Amino acid sequence: MRSRVGGLLPRTLLLLWVLDTCDSGAIQLDPGNIDGIVENNDLVLINFYADWCRFSNMLAPIWDQTADKVAQEFPDKRVVIGKVDCDKESALGGRYHITKYPTLKYVQNGVLAKKEYRGQRSVDSFVEFVRDKVKDPVKELSGPGEVADLEDKQRHIIGYFSNTDLAEYGLFKKLSSLLKEDCSFHFGIGDTFISKEAGSSVIFKPSKSRDAEALQAFTGNIQDYSTFHTWAVEKCSPLVREITFENAEELTEEGLPFLILFHHPDDHDSVKAYSELVAKVATNHQHDPYNL
Repeated sequence: MRSRVGGLLPRTLLLLWVLDTCDSGAIQLDPGNIDGIVENNDLVLINFYADWCRFSNMLAPIWDQTADKVAQEFPDKRVVIGKVDCDKESALGGRYHITKYPTLKYVQNGVLAKKEYRGQRSVDSFVEFVRDKVKDPVKELSGPGEVADLEDKQRHIIGYFSNTDLAEYGLFKKLSSLLKEDCSFHFGIGDTFISKEAGSSVIFKPSKSRDAEALQAFTGNIQDYSTFHTWAVEKCSPLVREITFENAEELTEEGLPFLILFHHPDDHDSVKAYSELVAKVATNHQHDPYNL
């Protein structure tokens, strides 16, 4: 290789150029490295592909360009753009329930997201997706009165903490990154919201236009993260969900039968009555599977 001035590149510069070229693009994931990468990074986007798939081949250069741009834009964030060759690593494909190529999934804080990436397959769209995922999902409240003014069409999880050094606050932040697509998260700090003796508390504020239940407090110990997470998932992802363009394919892939209510956008009463009926049927079915 010759330099622009016509001479040979020094060995050191040539070696650095080769190393830089090898390090670019998405990281090839395999059974030997995937668990460590998933556990030690905040966000991991994975492209499950097959070399014989035309659409996989079309995505490949875009995915590598995305990896380079993400590394450049988020040098201080633990974000990885990875890829799995499902022909060579069929066990990984089975582990992640891959049935089509390419399939784009992501893991955040060590937890595999229920939703796949279904947006535009362009570098700009992928990078924008990363921006959205790494930004802080929690908004601080300036006063208790703001709770009443929160958006009625959304579901909200609200945490009150005496200070941000509490372990409970850290777990609340972790939960918010996992469920931010289903609930809006807010927090209040200090004596205005909660006494030092109380330490912390969390409440759920339902959507007035979609939910039948009222304001509800979490009565367990926030440090019991498994219980806290289960409670929040039940509140943020209820039995009755709105079908949208973004989630329709995901819901149908579950392979479950649908019971669908078609309603006027302003008819909130029917939605609430429908939600109450479904909850009642689910409760009866749980106690007695033959009592429908």
